[in-house]
Amino acid sequence: MAANEHKNLSDINRHNPKGFETATNDTILTKDSGTSPTGTDGNLVWADRSAIKTTTHEMIGYSVGNGSTYEYRQGVADAQSPFEMNANFGSATIGTQTINSINLFRTPTYVSVDDCKLKKITGWFTSSTSSDMSIAICKVTPVTDTTSAFTPVALDIITSSTAGGNSLVQSFQEITFDVSDVAQGDLIFPMVLTTDASQQIYFTLTLEFGYDN
Repeated sequence: MAANEHKNLSDINRHNPKGFETATNDTILTKDSGTSPTGTDGNLVWADRSAIKTTTHEMIGYSVGNGSTYEYRQGVADAQSPFEMNANFGSATIGTQTINSINLFRTPTYVSVDDCKLKKITGWFTSSTSSDMSIAICKVTPVTDTTSAFTPVALDIITSSTAGGNSLVQSFQEITFDVSDVAQGDLIFPMVLTTDASQQIYFTLTLEFGYDN
């Protein structure tokens, strides 16, 4: 009988874990929280690998908006880089305008280390006025040995009509996105839009990316 104990079985005679046959690819067997995160009554579940294998990236910036178009970060040679966002995108709508490759490569961007999905954005901001404002998290996909301008794609646009006052902190958290897929090598960066030409925006946020690889 002892020879038939599970620990003594050869690999070919061991069964797969519960739910293996119906679990989708790129999932991991784990235990849910049950009735309490400190309890023991959780059930076995197959969770997306990207929900467990994650990385985070922080973005901090400020902008004195021009009241009409998005602005992105200054080049690294600027004394206020990487925080000041004063380069004019030229449009209030993402997807209708391009950024010259040489301009974007001179700004600080986050480079995705692998194919992944944007899972969550959490952050804070202040605004000097109560005017509408938007913080856009964008991506572009460079192509080797080309000089073509980039057309940014908005992963998410965080909008608010704030109460005003630079000391009045506002929070936000985003878990659903216009676009969540990010490819290896994509450049990720923020842009800011204000409806008031004197509006000062300060923000700090963290992006969470999930990986299947």
